[in-house]
Amino acid sequence: MNTTMGKIKNLLKKSINIGASALLLVSTLLPILALYEETTVSAANATTTLSPGGTVDTGNHTWTLDDFQTPGNFTPVGKNTGVTSWPSISTYDFGTDQRDAGSWLPFNGAMDMTQSITVDGSTYAYSWNILGIGGSGKTLGDANGILLTNLSSSQLSNGSTGGNLGVGNLGSGTYFIGNNYSYKNTTFLGLGSEYNTATVIAQGDGGTKTVLNASTDYTAKNNSSNSFFMTWTNPVLNSDGTVTGTMTYRSRNAGTDYIASTQLTVQKSMSIGFMAATGGNYSKMSVTVDLITASKGVQPVNVNYLNSATGGQLASKGSAWKNSTITATVDDNIGVVPQGNTTSTSDNYDYFAPVAPTGYTFKSTSSAVTVQNFPSGTANPNQINVSYTPLAQTGGFTFNYDPTAQRTPAVGPSKLSVSGVTDQLFSASSLNVQKNLRDKVPAGYYISKITSASGKATSGATTDETIKAFFALNPSFDTTTANNQYQVTLAPTDQLGQVSFDYNNSVPTNPPALPGTIQLSGLTGSDLSFVMPTLEPGYVVNEVLGPDNKTYSSVTEALKANDHFTTGSNNFKVTIAAEKQTGTISYNWASNVPGQNGVAGELQAILPSSSSIWGYGGEQLSFTPNIPKGYAIDKVVAPDGKTYVDGSIQGMTALESAQAANPRFIVGANDFAITLRALSKDITLQVNIDQSSGTGAPTAPQPYTIATVLTGAPIDATSIDKAQNWLNDWITNNASGWSIKNFLSPYHQVNYGSLKDAVAGAGGVAFSEVNIYQANLVYNGKIDFSSVPTKIDFGENAISSVEKSYQGVLDNSVIVSDTRATNLATPWTVSVAQTSPIQEVNSDTEVPILGGLSFMNYLFYDGQVLTSSPQIVYSKLAGETGDTVVVDSKSTSLFTLKVPIDFQKADTKFKGTLSWTLTSAP
Repeated sequence: MNTTMGKIKNLLKKSINIGASALLLVSTLLPILALYEETTVSAANATTTLSPGGTVDTGNHTWTLDDFQTPGNFTPVGKNTGVTSWPSISTYDFGTDQRDAGSWLPFNGAMDMTQSITVDGSTYAYSWNILGIGGSGKTLGDANGILLTNLSSSQLSNGSTGGNLGVGNLGSGTYFIGNNYSYKNTTFLGLGSEYNTATVIAQGDGGTKTVLNASTDYTAKNNSSNSFFMTWTNPVLNSDGTVTGTMTYRSRNAGTDYIASTQLTVQKSMSIGFMAATGGNYSKMSVTVDLITASKGVQPVNVNYLNSATGGQLASKGSAWKNSTITATVDDNIGVVPQGNTTSTSDNYDYFAPVAPTGYTFKSTSSAVTVQNFPSGTANPNQINVSYTPLAQTGGFTFNYDPTAQRTPAVGPSKLSVSGVTDQLFSASSLNVQKNLRDKVPAGYYISKITSASGKATSGATTDETIKAFFALNPSFDTTTANNQYQVTLAPTDQLGQVSFDYNNSVPTNPPALPGTIQLSGLTGSDLSFVMPTLEPGYVVNEVLGPDNKTYSSVTEALKANDHFTTGSNNFKVTIAAEKQTGTISYNWASNVPGQNGVAGELQAILPSSSSIWGYGGEQLSFTPNIPKGYAIDKVVAPDGKTYVDGSIQGMTALESAQAANPRFIVGANDFAITLRALSKDITLQVNIDQSSGTGAPTAPQPYTIATVLTGAPIDATSIDKAQNWLNDWITNNASGWSIKNFLSPYHQVNYGSLKDAVAGAGGVAFSEVNIYQANLVYNGKIDFSSVPTKIDFGENAISSVEKSYQGVLDNSVIVSDTRATNLATPWTVSVAQTSPIQEVNSDTEVPILGGLSFMNYLFYDGQVLTSSPQIVYSKLAGETGDTVVVDSKSTSLFTLKVPIDFQKADTKFKGTLSWTLTSAP
């Protein structure tokens, strides 16, 4: 602490020794007490300058015994008391020598409960009988000790006396610490008024008291001074600002110490003093203070820095000046004086106010304060206000366009000038700054940023956002005119437009879908352009209505006249028209078509002539080609330049594929080149049987395919010969007695004697439609077996030891029947052959036995051995009508079977097969 405060310190430099009769500790309301000094305080001079948000401490926070032996530092409070007095500077007579009296002696200064406290002294009590002669220690009344409270002196007179020890009705923040003379009734059945004493610590509890701790009871000595020693130890500051410590009180009676001790939680600053109370028993009581060690109760003094223009907290350049805190002893006078002040004051401590910040001047300070005690959680009454006056300021907002913007106006809005005082809110100035900033923004632009003189910029996506951000950081006038100049940047806003499409009246029904609407966006003044969508083939732009409501012949012209975004309309309407498109359907032969391009054969049709087609661009394209019979489409070259064949598109023909891939008229050539191929044709031979020419006519066979060739292709001779042979064989095998009458060509114009002649006569090539040749058959008789044997039986024979020969018996004769006309009768022969060996068979099923006997070359006809090769048994050199018996079953058999000894087997059946063949010469 600096030397100018020395006299203040000397004023309080006394040690403190307190004798007490009761001590009361609480944690609620603290009294506001006045401490009176008998020494005059000299004026103080300031040497320390306060710092906003900083703290200083006056020091000198220790009580001395002199403070507690100065009667003027106490405020006596009596209730039904007699005369109170100070027999000496250390002894106080409570004036309690009558019934139901209460006497409280609170000290005018506060105690710092975060520090240890010691109080040493003595209490005195004297009781007398009705004759005025010394009475008994059992009739002393009722309490004598230390008071600890959070109440002011004016609130103590409401305390309840008697057995409530003077703390009843004073709340839980008041404590009595000392001798309870009415602690325990010792008369018979409690019917008398004699009591034992105890040392107690009691707390106010509603209208009564609660004893927190007590010593053993004892009989007090009458008319005697009892020494006491009170301590407050191990104090701990709690997070909520209260203090918890141990309170102990020791009282000595007739050489014996009686102690009460307990833990208490109180607030940081409390009032201490002494008290006595009586009830039915009463006595003369006093207290003497001999020793005290304690710290003064301190409280903060808040020094607030105010803006005189607003009355609110000073916030220079938006940074609030936090209050300074002066830690001072309760009842000290604390003052704040202007910088450079040399006038002495009557304060205990003075401090210089901080130098005015830039843009302000010092105005005044409030009066010095006498530091008061106050309950925790309540408003601090110790406040000093220092006021500063803001200086007048002028400023302005200058407008500029964003340099990156296109086509900005040549001249921007005029400057917006403003005036006020330092740190005055722009919103509080006479000019509505925010509204005027908005009103100056031209259409199509917004305030994108506002830059201060220091180069710091605030920005936003809209004017409102930028203004809001700016005033959030710059809500008030700065400290100098230069700093109140701002640059406002105007940036172009987003503009919207669209390009829509429509058809004119020339468009056919069901035109292609129009292009989708194009959405346009850009900044005010920026380049405006769009890419015209590709139109369907056959459609063109007819006209364009621009944003300027003028009509143009093309998109290019419309964009040239409307090349940037404006704040008005940015819409275009494009009208589309259809164009008439033409095409040619042409034909050509495939390279392998017979009869052209050197390919053998003969064309069966004339190549179709070309035809024309037309329609509007995008209109459905369809046509039916002229395809001659016998021919088909081989491939199609479509307008898209691609060649299509059958299956180019799955499931479609060449024409269908080409039309599916080119469904609409396009701008340009719509030509289709169709290549024709020759179809494959089946050249067939149909057999016709004249049913009227004979009986037992055979069923005609299915037509025979002579050849399969392309339309117009030659029919080869080999195929014709094969067909002729097929017919001859079929007649031989299926139409005995029938013969070919003639052949007809596909169109029945001429009769031919042979198939070869018929084909040659018809041109020798495949026709485009009918390719059926016919063979007409008529009946001419036949030669055939009318009877042949089905079995030759050699009988059942006994086994012999020699080789045996057996004659066979035929079940039928061999007879040939000839019904042919005389001119057709030709020689014929009959032959026989053994076509399977003679084998051992099952007697029931006649199935050859596996591993059984089998032999050939043992069967003879007319002495000749039969083999698998046919052997002629009969010949007729000249045919004749009628039946001829070749072998008569009734005559002696010409069949002989020789059986060697090795082939003879008992109970065995043998079987073989003979084949008869009738052969007629051509």
